[in-house]
Amino acid sequence: MRLELTQAALADLRSIRRYTLKRWGKAQEQHYIDLIWRKFSDLQATRDRCRFRNDLFPNCQVAAVEKHVVLFRVQADTLQVVRVLHGAMDFSRHF
Repeated sequence: MRLELTQAALADLRSIRRYTLKRWGKAQEQHYIDLIWRKFSDLQATRDRCRFRNDLFPNCQVAAVEKHVVLFRVQADTLQVVRVLHGAMDFSRHF
């Protein structure tokens, strides 16, 4: 399965990197980003266990990674990561 990240998801990752680097340093920033990318790989194989949130956008599924949530959908043979948001955020405000 192919992985695709939207421009918004890429911006989310950049923001997460900047914040984590500033707050906790380089080692933690790299560790946290690695966890997120590992989740993307896991989702390519096991997305069936993720909860649907069609109230956010069509075919939306969500998967937690530490304090963040990956919002994604599967279209044909592509797993599209739409956003990576902090779990405390009001997700509906970002769509």
